[in-house]
Amino acid sequence: MSGLIILPILIVYILFAILMYKLTSSKIVLIAILIFPVWDLIIQKGIKTYYQVFESEPIIYAMPEFDKDGKIESLGVGDVLYTSISNFETVDKFNKTIKSEEEISYHKIKSFLELTAYISKPKQDIKSIRVYLSENSSKKYEFIDKQKARYQVIASKPKSHLFGLYEKRIYRLIDTKDNNKVLAEAYAIHFSKKYNLFRRNVLFWQTGTGGDMIYVSDINNINEMFEETLKDRIWLNINKGWENE
Repeated sequence: MSGLIILPILIVYILFAILMYKLTSSKIVLIAILIFPVWDLIIQKGIKTYYQVFESEPIIYAMPEFDKDGKIESLGVGDVLYTSISNFETVDKFNKTIKSEEEISYHKIKSFLELTAYISKPKQDIKSIRVYLSENSSKKYEFIDKQKARYQVIASKPKSHLFGLYEKRIYRLIDTKDNNKVLAEAYAIHFSKKYNLFRRNVLFWQTGTGGDMIYVSDINNINEMFEETLKDRIWLNINKGWENE
């Protein structure tokens, strides 16, 4: 939305707040009117700051088992990682995909990586895929019905908090060969935009593409969990299962 439109609307709103203050002589009324458009963002920012300051670290219960080369057996991250199937057509293309992402590494995995991939043609089919990392493997990748990696990251269902101001999911790294023992826990927090109607429809605080002009970005400490348990990082796309807003 053009600033030429937003600025007059903002000025009118501020003048309205001043007028109400003159009529009521109440600073509380003035403050309430001024913060009304962003009350949800103020609360969300406070929640985000709390998690960043007091709960930034993942919970580590135990470490995975590494071989003599410092690698784990296999890893399944279908709940936190998905990309296009075209990235895995050849080993060379897979390696280029890995190198193009600053926060991805698969060198700590011995056998295979399981993730979610989508097929753009003929339609957006979502499938689980296993990518074989061993040089001796006869296959490059294959579609699978179920993850069978020894170590897997399992996501809980999103749980809504504070009247829907944010949703939280817990991500657990488990060892399937040890009775699904939980090795570590991390979280991801999604800040809802459900209370943005006044900003969008009255103040027109939105971008030219229809997105929100101001919002509180999501946070998670999943990569911190990978760093502490696997001594590695992995690229993330954790919005699967959350409503698009």
